[in-house]
Amino acid sequence: MLKTGKSEAEAGAQPRRRKPTRRAEILAAAREVFLCNGYEASLVSEIAARAGCVEGTLYTYFTNKRALFDAVLTEFYDQLIAEIAPRFDAIDGTRDRFTFLIARHLQIALEDPAQGRLISGEVHSRAGYYGSTLHALNRRYSRFLMQTLHDGVKRGELRPGLDLSLARDLIFGGVEHWVWNTLERGQTFEPAAVARSIVAMVLDGWSTGTGEQTQVVELGRRVERLERRIAQAAAHKGSEP
Repeated sequence: MLKTGKSEAEAGAQPRRRKPTRRAEILAAAREVFLCNGYEASLVSEIAARAGCVEGTLYTYFTNKRALFDAVLTEFYDQLIAEIAPRFDAIDGTRDRFTFLIARHLQIALEDPAQGRLISGEVHSRAGYYGSTLHALNRRYSRFLMQTLHDGVKRGELRPGLDLSLARDLIFGGVEHWVWNTLERGQTFEPAAVARSIVAMVLDGWSTGTGEQTQVVELGRRVERLERRIAQAAAHKGSEP
């Protein structure tokens, strides 16, 4: 006689999760643990327990704790960059791009301070940061600012010969210092308003030669660029047979 029903073992067995689902569950659990404890104090056993699996299962997806940590960071940066990229591409002009990028950077610290502290702690405390996965991710993220600086110089909105790497580090470093000091004091802020203030300082300077004087200087620079282009065009036309 043929058996049509399932055995008790088969009936009581839990359905096996697909690999992408299980991996996502492990990443979500790991993120919670890392954000709570930091990298060094986090235990793989705690991550596995929170994900509802044994440690052996976790190691079938990630070779070690560092690989798991890197995967958590990569997921965060991938989502952040995917969200920023189309908005950045739709913005034209150095000032507007600066304002958008700095406001978005401030928003991370305000809405997800644990994530910001986790990343900052790894950058400043880990001896092997340079060449690490986090270093590569930060370079991907900072390319928006680097492109803004490069395009600003090319357009004549920023001075020629500007040290782009130094400018990038001053902006990110200054923003980080200010934002964590502000949050540690228990204060809050409006990212867009702070971004506008920072951009005004960067682009307009701190000297008394601001306002109308700055506009006159900028207008003079634009006239000089226009004159050079006219002269170049006339020279090119004169060289034609």
